[in-house]
Order: sequence, then structure tokens, then C-alpha cells
Amino acid sequence: MTVPGGAAQLTDDEVDAAVVDTFLADATAAAPRLAADPGRVAQLRSRGLAVLRVTHARVRGLPPAAAPTGQPDVGAARARSGLHPVESLRAASLLFQRALPALVAHHRDDTFPGGRSAAEQVALVLHQVIDELVIPASVTYVDVLLARISDANRDERRRVARDLHDHTSHGIGAAMQGIDLALHLHATGQPLDVDRLRTTRQLLLETLNDVRGLATRLRDVVGDRSLVQALQEYLDFTAPVGLEVTLTEDGEEGALLPDHVKEESYLIVREAIRNSFLHGRRATRLDVVVRVADAQLQATVVDDGAGFDPAAVDVTRSVGLASIRERAEGLGGGVALDAGPGGVRVVLTVPLPRATA
Repeated sequence: MTVPGGAAQLTDDEVDAAVVDTFLADATAAAPRLAADPGRVAQLRSRGLAVLRVTHARVRGLPPAAAPTGQPDVGAARARSGLHPVESLRAASLLFQRALPALVAHHRDDTFPGGRSAAEQVALVLHQVIDELVIPASVTYVDVLLARISDANRDERRRVARDLHDHTSHGIGAAMQGIDLALHLHATGQPLDVDRLRTTRQLLLETLNDVRGLATRLRDVVGDRSLVQALQEYLDFTAPVGLEVTLTEDGEEGALLPDHVKEESYLIVREAIRNSFLHGRRATRLDVVVRVADAQLQATVVDDGAGFDPAAVDVTRSVGLASIRERAEGLGGGVALDAGPGGVRVVLTVPLPRATA
């Protein structure tokens, strides 16, 4: 960008256009997901120009100008589309870096209160204006995520209630019938039906396992354990008899995962495992792999069942897939789904701080 050298002789609009053009060209590398969509690029241009216009006015001490609002729900829109705030912060930092030298050169002959230099005044005002733009968007982004968490918790409670009604209550009811029959036979002097008693005992055992599985799901705490240890406990309690299950760890033992990453990743992987147990028709094996390497956590859940059509899933009855994706986006990561035929593969990817990995 050649603006700084002759910025003082250019109009505000000419300086702003040159700065924003350079900013958008560099944003492709600094914030690729933000700059990949033409609509977002147009939004970046509009908001960048607005920031610069407000900065010019405040630097000159003109009547107070409000920071651009344009689209007050930009944070919410980016949250809904899976864009992490780090992309916006990178773009804001880049705009500051590209605009500062051009604006300092453009305002170098202006006079500022308190004997400030052009560099001091422009840097202070530009930082303030960008802050006023970024902070509200961050708040609305967090609001959307909090609403999603609330919805996920509500849906989980509803699902637990359905499981208690459809499975646990049914098992207890059937067992009670078996016990009532045994008591009736005993009271009338008839021989006990031993086979029926064995069936009743099996029903009670299966119901007990269901309750243990629910208790494990409701606890939702990894705590001091590793992610793999928590998943192993869940598998030990819930894996169906006859299904071959493997859990492989690669690199987590030497990494110190942040607590929120462990907790949310556990919920995501657990949901993928649960979906396989419930819906993996004709599956004979389930493989779970947790890998930490190259500043990234990757967890893979694969079964060899019949697969399914994601478009045919009734979202009013199943919130699992939506919950998985939303929790992954909350971590700044993503989920890839391959639904077969020939099995289902779910791959969670979460970026990690370099010091963690």
C-alpha cells in the first residue's frame, strides 16, 4: 500500500478506500473463513469504511460520532453460521494494523489537544472505535451460544424423561407383572414358573443397567480424569452385549487439555457413541479414537452398521446431531459426518492452544 507517503494530500475517502482494499486483500490469509463468503466480504468493506469515517471525525474533534452499528446482530449471525469470534478479532487487529500508518500520515499536520502527536491521537481513537464495534458483536455471539446451551440442556432433560418412560418404566412394569404372577402361584399352591422368574430377573438386570447408563449421562463430569478415561467408563456401563468396542488413545496422555474442552468433547463423543448404540443397525463393532497432535484434538467414532440418511432424521424427536454440531462450534471446531452406507463415521476436530498440545 503506497498511501502513507502521500496520504496528507488525499481526501478522506481516497485514504479509506486504499486502506480497506489492502485490508481485504490481507484478510484472506488472516481470517480465511470470514473472507471466504462474498456477503461477508461486502460486510467487512462496509464496516471498515464506517470505522475509518468515524475515526477521522473523532481525531479532528468534530461532534461525537457513534461507532458504526450497521448490523447489530452481526455476532449472532456469525455464531449461527459457525464462525468463531477469533476470526472477527483477527480481522479487527488487521484493520488496525493497516489503517494506523495511513491515518497517521493523513492527519500529521493536524493539531491535537494536550500536545499529543498524530500517532498517539490516531492510535487512541482508532483503537476506541474498533473496540466499540467488536465488543457488541462478541456479546451477541455469546448470547446465541448461551441460548443454544439452554436449549441443549432442556432437550437433554426431555430425552431423559422419554428414556425413563419408554425403557425404565416399561422394564419395571414388566418385572412387576412377573413378580405378581409368582406371588399368585404361591398363594394358590401352584408350582412356581421358574422360567418366568428367570425372565423377570433378566428384565430387572437390564433395567438396572439402563438406570446406570442414565446416571452416567447425567453426571457429565470428566473432572480430574482424562477424556479417554471418562469415555471408557461410559462404554463399560452402556456398550451392548455382543458389540465389539475399542477405545484408542493417541497423544492425550502427554497433553493438558483445558477443562472446558474435555467436558464439551466428552459430551460430543458420548452423543455420537450413544447414537451408534441406538441406531447402528446391524453393527458388529464400534471404534473410538482420541488423538491429540499438532495443536488439535480429533476424536473419531466409527461403526460398521447400515448407516442412515441424515435428511430423514426427525429433528423433533432427535436432537443429537444438532447438539453435536453446536457444541463443536462452541469450541471453535467442527464435526464431519459420513453416514454410510457401510457404517457411520463421526469426526470431531477442536483447535487447541499450542502450549496445550
